[in-house]
Amino acid sequence: LRPSQVRPWFSKKNPSDEAQVIDDGGAVKTFWEHLDDLRGTVFKSLFALAITFHLALVFANRILQVITWPLRRVTDHPENYLLSLNVTDSFVLSVKLAFYVGLVFAAPAILYFVGQFVLPALRPKEKRLLWPGFLAGTVLFIVGAVSCFLFIVPQTLRAFIQASRWLGIEPRWTIDSYISFVTQFTLMTGLTFEIPLVILILVRLGVVGYETVRKGRKILVILAFVVAAFLAPPDPLSMILMAVPLVVLFEITIWLSWFAERRRKARSYDS
Repeated sequence: LRPSQVRPWFSKKNPSDEAQVIDDGGAVKTFWEHLDDLRGTVFKSLFALAITFHLALVFANRILQVITWPLRRVTDHPENYLLSLNVTDSFVLSVKLAFYVGLVFAAPAILYFVGQFVLPALRPKEKRLLWPGFLAGTVLFIVGAVSCFLFIVPQTLRAFIQASRWLGIEPRWTIDSYISFVTQFTLMTGLTFEIPLVILILVRLGVVGYETVRKGRKILVILAFVVAAFLAPPDPLSMILMAVPLVVLFEITIWLSWFAERRRKARSYDS
């Protein structure tokens, strides 16, 4: 063995720890240096979340007014439907609202820090898709979440109220169950709008082809309803209201996949 291959018995590093990755500047990093970068990424992400969480906690009362807007849209007296049953409900509700809202507003910073961490490991082709994919994903999430909050949630609440009255039951919900329903339904709808983007990126990278996506149209439709069944509230109306826009997005994705594959093949021919 060469002297450089001999590891002293008191060394804490293994030979595998010296696996090197070349970043954009041409420098090399060991496993422990990458681990330190990961720790810094986690710390910065938690710090960003802590800032947005505390800011949201200050405005928790106004955030609650915004979240109860869908209920005010379907009834003139929303306070008659929401109940607080436990002594600690107000405190728990404030923390929950601050966490959800803080997570949403901290998400761009968190994704930026994660992008900084993974960027050196990406190939040039993948790097070109990183920031356009980030921007497109942000837009799709906002469109999905806002559409759900403005249109799907009010219609779902109206259907629940009418169904309860048809059964002769006057609906009364705890404030905690209402907040959980609105926030989770809105966030999950925003996340489901990211699925077509993932498919499009896979086509752009050549992992899957347009023909595969086109032939899998029926599977995508079934996938839309399966995702909606898992993520939407447990009622048929919410599932349909979430699945139908997703099916439309899948159909758009199929045509965009054809365009992306055509551009990828054109570039490969030119090179």
